[in-house]
Parts: sequence; C-alpha cells; structure tokens
Amino acid sequence: MFPRPRTTAAAALAAAAVAALLAPASAARAEAPGAPGAPEAEQARGEVFLTVSDAEDTWTRGVMLICPDDGGGPHPRAAEACEAIDRSGGELRRLSGRQRDCTNEHRPVVAEVTGVWRGSRIHWRSEFPNACALLRQTGAVFDF
Repeated sequence: MFPRPRTTAAAALAAAAVAALLAPASAARAEAPGAPGAPEAEQARGEVFLTVSDAEDTWTRGVMLICPDDGGGPHPRAAEACEAIDRSGGELRRLSGRQRDCTNEHRPVVAEVTGVWRGSRIHWRSEFPNACALLRQTGAVFDF
C-alpha cells in the first residue's frame, strides 16, 4: 500500500498545476488584436465584412476589407476604402463618395458592414434607392 500524501502538499501541487495551465491563456489574451497591452499597430487594425443585398435581403455580393491593406486583401480598392472609413472616424453614415449622376431607377439595395474597426466593434446598415446612389454615398468602400 502507498502512503497518502499530506493534504497541504497535494493542494499546493494542484494550485501550481492550475497556475501553469492558466499562464499561456493569459499571455494569448494579451496578444490578441485590440487587447490591452497589444502592440499599437495591432490596435489600429480594421477588419470588416461588407455586403450588398437587394430589397428582399437577398445577398448579392460581399467582401472582407482588411486595414491596413497589405496588398493581399480581397477588396479591389482596399487602400482607398480604409482611408475613407478613417476619414469618417468609423461612422459610416458620414461617408461621402464622389459626385456622380444617377438615374431615378427604383431598385433598392441594402449595404451592411460588420466587424471591428480600430479596436471598436461596428455594425452599420443602410438602404439606398439603387446601386448608383450607394456608390455616390460610400465611394470606394462599396466599390467591389
């Protein structure tokens, strides 16, 4: 028969094992983008998913916008789109595109943005009378 360990020693060993298991999890949390203590470049990052749907909420297209753009992202005008969102302060209702003439065609589209922008969670959704009006208001952001 084996001798029983003392209760105090067993408790100390269990506490040390738990501390060892929790240490890597704490380190991973601190390195997560936007987490306190994360490098400033990581906190400045933005990743949002942009979608355009028709009036019946039938999804027609979407793309991921990753900022800063390293040239490898899927958005065709990522650098311009990132700059436009930065100029708006992350408030997509403040976006302004270039002046362009649009027809009065009534084919509503819904634009939506979901993700994290510069450390803050964002969600924006707006309806436009047609795709041309969407581009007139949002410029490069929804030009995909």
